[in-house]
This record gives sequence, C-alpha cells and structure tokens, in this order.
Amino acid sequence: MAHKEEKDNALMRVVKYLIPWEGDKPAEKIRKLIFIAAAVVLVVTVTILVINGVNSAKDKQQNSGLADIYSQGGSSSTDSNSTSSNNSSSNDSSSSTTSNNSSSTNSSSSTSDPYAEDPSVPAVIQSNFEELLDINPDIVGWISIGSWLNLPVMQADDNEYYLTHDFYNNPSKTGTLYVDYHDKVTPGGLPANTVIYGHNDAGAEYFGGLPNYFNYSLTTGDPENISFYKDNPTVTYNTIYKNSTYKIFGGILTNVEEEDGPVFAYHTVRKFGSKSDFDNYVANILDRSTFLNPDVDIQYGDRLLTLSTCMWGYGTPSISASPEAHLRWVIFAREVRDGEDPSVDVSKAYANPDPLFFDAYYNNYAGGSWGGRKWPKEIIKDFAG
Repeated sequence: MAHKEEKDNALMRVVKYLIPWEGDKPAEKIRKLIFIAAAVVLVVTVTILVINGVNSAKDKQQNSGLADIYSQGGSSSTDSNSTSSNNSSSNDSSSSTTSNNSSSTNSSSSTSDPYAEDPSVPAVIQSNFEELLDINPDIVGWISIGSWLNLPVMQADDNEYYLTHDFYNNPSKTGTLYVDYHDKVTPGGLPANTVIYGHNDAGAEYFGGLPNYFNYSLTTGDPENISFYKDNPTVTYNTIYKNSTYKIFGGILTNVEEEDGPVFAYHTVRKFGSKSDFDNYVANILDRSTFLNPDVDIQYGDRLLTLSTCMWGYGTPSISASPEAHLRWVIFAREVRDGEDPSVDVSKAYANPDPLFFDAYYNNYAGGSWGGRKWPKEIIKDFAG
C-alpha cells in the first residue's frame, strides 16, 4: 500500500511540475504553458511526419506498380524508333523522338501555322497505355526524367481534381501529375505549349525533385552549382499517341501574386500567333532562368513542355502570411526535332549570373535589382529583340 502511495505522490509531483497549478507564481505558470505549447507542437509535428512518411511510402508503392504496368504494356521497338548516345560531354538519352503513328514536330503543312493540328493522323493508342486506360481513361501520357521521375500524367475537365486525387481516383493529399485541361492531347499534335502540374512532395515523389534544378538554393548557397541540370538535361514525355524527348532550356522561380511584383503568366500561354510572340515568350523565360545552355537552341515551331510546381521560402510576404505557397518553380523544355540528336552537350551549360527575379525576392531576400538581359541571342534562332 505504501508503495502505491509513493507512486501516486511521484506522479502528482510530475503533474504539478508540468501543469499550471493553484499557487504557482506567474513566472512558473508561464514556464509551464511554454512547455505545454512546445510539447503539443512536437506531438503534432511528429504525427505529421509519420503520416507523411506513410503516405509517401504508399505513393511510391502505387506508382511503382503503375510503372510496371506501363513498362510491360508494350514493346518500344514496335511503338517508336529509339535513339541513344553517350559521350563525355553529352548526357545519355534513350528515347524516341517521334512515334510511327505521328508526324514530325516541324513537318511541312499547308497552313502557315507550324503548330496546326494534322487531322489526318489516325487515333492509334500506344500499347503501353492500353491497360492503364482501362483502369483510368483520364491518363494522357507518361513522363520520366533520369532515374527520379517515372509517372503517369492525367487530364481532367479542370485543374483541381488531380490536385487531390490519385490515379485510382482515391482522395489524396499529394494528388498526381496532370496536364492543364486547356491543353488537349490529340493524335494530330500537341499544343504549342503543354503545361504539366504536380505537387512539390516532401518525399520527392511527383514534382518534389524539380527544385533540385534550382541553383540559387537557400540550402546549398551555391548559384554556380548546376550539377542536377547537367545530370538531367532531358525529359521524356510520351502521350498515348506519340513518344517525344524534350531538351530542357530553362528553369525559373516566379511569383503568382501581384503584391510580390509583376506576374509572368507562363501557364496561360498555349498558342503563338507569330514568330515574334514565340520569341518574346522564350526570351522572358531565358531572362528569368537560373541556368543557361547555348547547346539547346530554340526556334519558332518548336513545341514546348512546361513543368510547374510550388516553391516555398525566400521571404516573400505572401508566404509568411499564408500556409499556401505563392511561388512556383518551373522547368521549360522544347521537343527534339525530327532527325535531331536527342543528347545534350551539358559542358556548355552555365549558371545565369543575373536571372530576373520578382520584387519581393529582391526586397526581402537578395537585395539589389536585375541588371538586364545577358544570355546569348543565338539561343533563339533569328531573334530580333
């Protein structure tokens, strides 16, 4: 009995030490309240980390299963003409530039619009996608970069659904990758600019790896380090009708709220009415890109691929006032042309010494201002700007 009383007394002493008690001095009550608040934060943080870890493991397992279905669904030898290269100054890229059932990106056309859809191309579904389409008819493509990204790409009737649903239409905090609903995937050709969105997942799934391209990182503090780009200079994006490789030519950190500065609305650009429109759009990307590579030239008629995800940090007022990110990290690439070598000479790539950021970045993080355009004009063919 005495032993039980000793345990009860010891427990009561612990409780009184940790919880505000009648008779405590004000300073003692404050100390206890701070301790309780810290303990609650710790418990919540650990719980969130555990939940995120479980969800991340679940995502990886599910996506791995989808990748198995895709890879076993058909033979690349029957769907496309694959090319590959490997040398000391080029990144190895083994992917098709066109599929047998589609015309080349820059083929001649009876119209002056190089992006016009060819209605004569038959709607032949690539065999890799047949089983996946049976599971979810919203799948429109498959995207891969290096060894870290290998995922299906969806498309709904809006840009909200796949933010919160996975491939199997289950509610999901991490969602899945999806094409902007305006950018319709057809047998006769892709839009001039295809925008794919995905979450910046803490477990590096989905587009969680994209920020590794950002060389002005708060974590590395080394703007000259563009090693991730050099290791991953191309994107493979295969639609249900066509296989393509894209060469990455830029990556930008940009704001989406006007309170942080003028907004570069990259995600609303889907068509180019003229060469001038195209050139000016690409020039705006190169102005903002944190890395440059003269080996990847761009010309009117090239189809663009845009990969967009959220970005946090860098002291913008919007982010400090809201848990929702108001910055985007965006990668831009252009399709490999018919007959072009899909490899990229990364030895020519370098960090942009003065990329154009937004007002809040300069005001709250970096200081200074933009010094003006410095990239070689030859990157854009026949650029007049």
